[in-house]
Amino acid sequence: MLPIRSYEYSPVGLPLAFLLAVLVSVASIGSGQPVTAQDGGIEKVAIVTPASRTNQGWDQQGVDHLVAVGESLDIEVEVVENAGYDDITPVLNDLADDGVELIVCHASGYQAVCPEFARSSGVPVVVIENPGAVEPNLVADIETQAQEAAYLAGIVAGLETSTGTVAVVVSGEPPTWNYMTAGFAEGLHSVNPEATLLYQVIGEAAYDDAPNAKRVTESVIAAGADIVFGMGDGASFGMIQAINEHNQNVEPNGPPVRFIDVIGDKSGSDAGEHLLTSVLFDYRPAYTQLIQQLGEGAFG
Repeated sequence: MLPIRSYEYSPVGLPLAFLLAVLVSVASIGSGQPVTAQDGGIEKVAIVTPASRTNQGWDQQGVDHLVAVGESLDIEVEVVENAGYDDITPVLNDLADDGVELIVCHASGYQAVCPEFARSSGVPVVVIENPGAVEPNLVADIETQAQEAAYLAGIVAGLETSTGTVAVVVSGEPPTWNYMTAGFAEGLHSVNPEATLLYQVIGEAAYDDAPNAKRVTESVIAAGADIVFGMGDGASFGMIQAINEHNQNVEPNGPPVRFIDVIGDKSGSDAGEHLLTSVLFDYRPAYTQLIQQLGEGAFG
């Protein structure tokens, strides 16, 4: 299985400003050894995402990082966005026909279909959070260890909450979101044992459901949450809208509601001053290492 480099930080004695800073880069996945495209003769790779490559979330992080690796290694990168969560086998077959040598299946919802495709076609794939699918020279797995970065976000929330009530709002319950929820809860209670944690699910695979995300976020705000850890992708914009509207009407001395974003940099969005911090993933080291392993015959 692909080696994963992750980072652990002890919260003891760490100032809040430091915690906010390290959240930006804590989830750096892979070892990032130098490699050039010529090392293994790899010329073309691809990535498939369920939603838009510009959603400032999970999909954009994966696409942007593979494109960056492709540029640095002089490798062509083909991007298939908005593939959804139905059977993507036709998409994978089209990529194989295009001569793609490696396909990154950038969603836990592709855990089953992509390994099956790799076995039938011989085209190597990368899956997310499915170590049992790993096969030499066919299937590699990325384990994000997302709970570790979310633990730091929980510490920030525990130190910053004024009401003592914090909320997690998720757009689904894939493995990555579940790991992050658990890590966030542990971090929160490590510094604020008496804090109340609210948990709400927008819906099944509601990753782009901004209207319902807004409704659910309004409900946790009404229940007293002044910090919302939102795992939503496109749905996050509904969470941000709910927070902005609430804060426009907050009492002069009342605490504003603030937002912690996940797997996306929304610092330039409508989140504005109410964005407390963001948890970002950096896939570039992992993608670089995977391409190197494929060229060396050590993939999977």
